[in-house]
Amino acid sequence: MFLLAALALLVLLVQLAWAADTTPSTTRRLGKLVGNCAFSIGNHNFDLCPVLDGNEGGWKVEFERRTPPTVTKTSYRIDLKAPLKKDEALPGHEQCPDGTWICQTISNRRPRHEDEEARVLQVVPVAGAMHLPNITRYRPGVNITAQYVAPRNDPNNRVLHVRLHGGYYVYGAQHADFQFVCDRGVDEPTAPTYSWTWNGTHTFQWRTRHACASMTAKPVPTKDRPPPQDSDEDETSPPPDEDEPEELVDGHPFSGRTARSMMILLLSSCTAVVTLAYLVWHPPPRVRQYVTRFVKAHPRVGRWRVGESVLLRWAHEDFEMGDDFGEGEEDTMVNFASEEEAGEGIPLKPSPRKGRWPNYGTA
Repeated sequence: MFLLAALALLVLLVQLAWAADTTPSTTRRLGKLVGNCAFSIGNHNFDLCPVLDGNEGGWKVEFERRTPPTVTKTSYRIDLKAPLKKDEALPGHEQCPDGTWICQTISNRRPRHEDEEARVLQVVPVAGAMHLPNITRYRPGVNITAQYVAPRNDPNNRVLHVRLHGGYYVYGAQHADFQFVCDRGVDEPTAPTYSWTWNGTHTFQWRTRHACASMTAKPVPTKDRPPPQDSDEDETSPPPDEDEPEELVDGHPFSGRTARSMMILLLSSCTAVVTLAYLVWHPPPRVRQYVTRFVKAHPRVGRWRVGESVLLRWAHEDFEMGDDFGEGEEDTMVNFASEEEAGEGIPLKPSPRKGRWPNYGTA
């Protein structure tokens, strides 16, 4: 009965896995936005080309916070189409390395010392394809991905996440997360705003009407954009970079799985463990007979219990050893020796006449 229930559960899990495979994915790998600014995620179509064309020089996000006795300023330089250009007015060690697409600069100043220049504290390459030969764990590649999911605090409204990777700082990998929010009432063009930073993730919010998804397929406008080239590669694979090759970073093996597939994997593992446990504790009669015969025939497998055939063989060998003793020799066990020779003996079980508790060593 239990086996039938386990088989029925496995069939149900297979059906759920098939349904999960046929459902549209909520994540897509773009590689880069130039040429892929109009894309689809499942049944939703997006066109971020007007956002990219709205600012050729990139974007700059700045904010300050009071850190007495100083004021700390955080500045982001952002470019979604190509690496940032060097600022000739600044020294090289105060700028991100070549190949950086998003650069964070943290500096501070003393308000009461206006004649002093700001002091640069940190220069963090957030995203890009940099050349860092001294860091073996770094793999270059922007590897832009897009995901259309709902936030935890608002499950009814989905948000388009566009993530840029390839950053690295002294404490680990860095990447940027642009959360495009559908807002039809804003004046275009718009710019990103800073949200938060945690554990190498730099998050920005971008409210624009171009983040509103459409459910019907629309032709991608070809004006001022090169025509798509025919290729045998999968449309979801990132296109090659013409300037310098991008290397895809191998993510965690479970990072691309959905919640449904993770639940199916967990239920399958639990079902297999429960089935094996049941077969071990309550095996079928035929399996039990086969295991018993195998253990008796191979006593080394179950050293904790010796089979009857082995016990008979040992007894037969003990009887044969009686003829091997010479004159004056005797095969005497300790418990059968005389009291004067062996001293006080140790019985195999406690004496039932010497009190309530077991007392070993009594005569």
